[in-house]
Amino acid sequence: MKIAYIGAGSIFFETVSSEIAQIPELNGALIALYDINCDSATTIAKVGRRYSDHFGSGLQFEVCTELGKALDGADIVISSIGVHGPNQSWHKLDVEAVAALKIMQTTGDTVGPTGISQGLRIIPPYLELARAMERYCPDSILLNHSNPMGAICRAITKFSKIKVIGYCHAVANALAKFSELLNIPADEFDPIVAGVNHQTWILSLRHRGKDIYPLLRQKMAESPDIPDRRFTIELLNMMGLYLAGGDRHIIEFFPHSRIPTCPEEIGYGMQWRRDMITKNLLSEELTKSAADLSKRAEGEAQLVIRPRLSPESMGKQIRALKFGPDMVHIVNVPNNGAITNVPPWAVMEMKCIVGQHGARPAHVGELPAQAARWTLAQIYAHELMVDAAAEGSREKALQALACDPMVRDFREAKTILDALITAQGDRLSVFRAS
Repeated sequence: MKIAYIGAGSIFFETVSSEIAQIPELNGALIALYDINCDSATTIAKVGRRYSDHFGSGLQFEVCTELGKALDGADIVISSIGVHGPNQSWHKLDVEAVAALKIMQTTGDTVGPTGISQGLRIIPPYLELARAMERYCPDSILLNHSNPMGAICRAITKFSKIKVIGYCHAVANALAKFSELLNIPADEFDPIVAGVNHQTWILSLRHRGKDIYPLLRQKMAESPDIPDRRFTIELLNMMGLYLAGGDRHIIEFFPHSRIPTCPEEIGYGMQWRRDMITKNLLSEELTKSAADLSKRAEGEAQLVIRPRLSPESMGKQIRALKFGPDMVHIVNVPNNGAITNVPPWAVMEMKCIVGQHGARPAHVGELPAQAARWTLAQIYAHELMVDAAAEGSREKALQALACDPMVRDFREAKTILDALITAQGDRLSVFRAS
């Protein structure tokens, strides 16, 4: 088997390599690594070989300087491509540009002006990847980990023949939080979830045949000051549904995100995104993490052997996709009729049966009205962004902004787009007014 890592310099691929090395069915696989930063990819290859030796899995790691060579004959392609730039400097440019217009992003990688900027910049490279896959490995499956998750997956399904599955751990994090509150092991929950990535509604929650949603609401009401869940709880109390994603992601889908006009006014215990970036860059932990990875790669530090697999569990996913048996997992794929009041083409995050047939959504039925109202709005806003990115269309980029929940009026949309273009320069130059 051949597995390609695209964006292979990401530290994420250390975990992926460790998990692949623990799956006997994947023993002896060739791992082809491609990244525009060849040194980073080489570091991941070195640490990957150490995990392979530790688990005796016989994996082979090859760093490729050409995308086509990495993809040629691949059975599975795993992507973790980013457009935040060195030390998140490009993302910071977006955040600062819209802050000058009194727009305070708390994340800005899925929704809001900076989420749209990221989508406009990252979708074209992903379409190039899809076209390359059509040439070098047309029957492979792309396992995507980049944001904006739903928009990227939609672009690939709309403009190529490549099969793509999107992975995010937001729902897994929510279930872990429920486990703490309810004192129930997370793997014993039986949820029904549906929504767009980072705005995924928990529609039902059962444990051993019993509806425990009322108990969850009670526990949340008794603990209203849970970090990263303050806005989530407010939303739960109003809508009657829990929204997975965490406060800093989900607030940007709602008008509440436009209440603050400066960092000091951001509520719910959240931070302005630029402050988060600055704090992370100054963090000794971040510097230590990079240094520790290099030491592990060179054999100067012990490997990190985790007691359990990550929520994405790439090794188990690949085993299910290539060999079976089927497994149940929450992923992002086209709706295909699973949610009856959502378009079949819309990429949704929901429970799927993952196996040799791909990822088949489990039936959900109708989204409740209060969930459908916000979900459908985002589906169509992202559709405009996808088309704008694919076509290089300024008109559709403006329309995407005009339909975004963080943009208040049509005149503002033009001002925001031009500010983002000025900030990003050549990276968004195709969207300049002619």
